[in-house]
Amino acid sequence: MNPFLLNNYLGPDYFCDRDEETETLLKNINNNSNTAVFSQRRIGKTALVKHVFFLLKDKQSAIYLDIFPTSSLKEFTDTLASSIYKEFPMHKSTGRKFWEHIKLLRPVLKINTLSGEPELTLDISRPEQIEKSIPQLFSFLDQQQKKIVLAIDEFQQILSYPEKNVEALLRTIIQNLHNISFIFLGSDSKVMTEIFNSAKKPFYGSTNFMTLNKIPEKEYVPFIKNTFHKLGVSMDEKVPEMILDLTCTHTYYTQRLCHEIYGDQVTFIREEDVTATLYKLIQQNEAVYFQYRNLLTKAQWKTLKAVAAEGTVYQPYSQNFIKNYDLGSTSTLKRNLEALADKAIIYHNVSVEEPYYEVEDKFLMRWLQNE
Repeated sequence: MNPFLLNNYLGPDYFCDRDEETETLLKNINNNSNTAVFSQRRIGKTALVKHVFFLLKDKQSAIYLDIFPTSSLKEFTDTLASSIYKEFPMHKSTGRKFWEHIKLLRPVLKINTLSGEPELTLDISRPEQIEKSIPQLFSFLDQQQKKIVLAIDEFQQILSYPEKNVEALLRTIIQNLHNISFIFLGSDSKVMTEIFNSAKKPFYGSTNFMTLNKIPEKEYVPFIKNTFHKLGVSMDEKVPEMILDLTCTHTYYTQRLCHEIYGDQVTFIREEDVTATLYKLIQQNEAVYFQYRNLLTKAQWKTLKAVAAEGTVYQPYSQNFIKNYDLGSTSTLKRNLEALADKAIIYHNVSVEEPYYEVEDKFLMRWLQNE
């Protein structure tokens, strides 16, 4: 099996570092405290949560729901019901109790034809029905003998729902629960900061905060070396550092590059093997990258290339940056950066002391630099 996982969690042997973050989450869970976790996309939030869930198995029930695909409170409710059912299926006594608990909502069970996962839909449509069903679902969890950990991924998605006061509704429900610890995950640091740090918002003061940063190179280098070595693969001394440099130590792109290198079934990795594999990955995605150029305005494309060329831009409105890349006026550049950030093509990190911009896709960044 390829040991460099891209989407799944299989255990501590395939998981790199995050010792401090793991300890913090476990401590908050044990203290019945909620945690909001902010990070860039694909940096490892979900893997961290699954790692914590693994360490809690047999001690607590752990439920994960990704609400990124949801666009309404009704879809949120169905996703929550499905996630509870996956943890407490019908063949278990707790699952039968759950079915009895929600039978008035007329649940319908079906299997997703693509994922093969069970999905529950509730026969509710009116706003007042939806607002009553969510407390019912949480009430069931709160009544369990085992403590519950509930992780909600891409939590900022609730702000896009057409229903009003979703934050206030969820906050009112959550604050009355005693047996559930929540982990709120989000990849839009600006919106997540607004939800949890603004004194005007319902969730203000209700959680601990954690910013998930990139794994330090000093931890990632031995992980890469040891993971390859366990499977009989040796390498040039500088290969791990080279991989991390090319991927900017971004977890997904580091794992992806290592995944492809291992997939080539070499027994000794040279520096030129790393370069060749990166080039192959970029070639595979080149059609997508050309589509970006077709979909963006000329000014946005020029701005994207400028950010890629710099790698990380800390002072985008400095005269040097604007003049070097001929980016027009400050107001024009501001609009282009905001448009690219809204499209998730560039990442604007506002959760650090010195905010910065960088290209979200590190392979796209390398392709643009080569262009």
